[in-house]
Amino acid sequence: MGRFRAAHFFGLVLGLGLGGLVMLGGCSFSSSPFWATIGSFVPGQHGDIAARAKKIPYASIDLSLGRRGGLLVLAEQQSGLTYWQTGRAEVVVLNHGFLQSTSGLTPQLEMNQAIDAQGRPVSMTALGSAAHFVVERSWIDEEGVRHTGRARADWSCDSAARSVELPLTTRDLYKCVETLDWAGGGDTRSVYWRDDGGHVWKADVAAWPGAPEISWQVARPWWPLR
Repeated sequence: MGRFRAAHFFGLVLGLGLGGLVMLGGCSFSSSPFWATIGSFVPGQHGDIAARAKKIPYASIDLSLGRRGGLLVLAEQQSGLTYWQTGRAEVVVLNHGFLQSTSGLTPQLEMNQAIDAQGRPVSMTALGSAAHFVVERSWIDEEGVRHTGRARADWSCDSAARSVELPLTTRDLYKCVETLDWAGGGDTRSVYWRDDGGHVWKADVAAWPGAPEISWQVARPWWPLR
């Protein structure tokens, strides 16, 4: 499958038929152009994800937030951060495949960081099969109220890989579970599926207590394959 680049172009419209690519105008991040993906991030946009992904020569993910979702194309990549934008300027940011933040969505994750007991950043990609650390996050709920939270994290991965079907391939992946015990009360559980190199191919994430689940699976990866 190889490595697929981000989509950078001006004035190009790909003729993919109904549900194809829709171009954005006037949206930017750090002066870099973003452009729309397959339709808007709304109910009913999933359809045949595999068929759509096959037609697009760019890195892409199938992402869902609650009942909404669709195929998103990589718009920008900077130092491990990847930016995925919809036709309604809703943006999801992943940090080495882990959820970092969202914008234009309600509710909205503003910040996410993992630290050790001494307050030093924890690299999620470097985690082994078991680890303990602290997660700090801030978010805005559906009423527009900003919250901050801190949780003790327990990370645990299966010792054996299992076959996981993805939109364009099937791969042997390890199931990793992140359980968060929040200081304000409540627990959350997120599941990540990663390969031998630590790349996340699939995830089901509860970003904070009561948050809608956000899930994604990689169609075309943005890293080189072995």
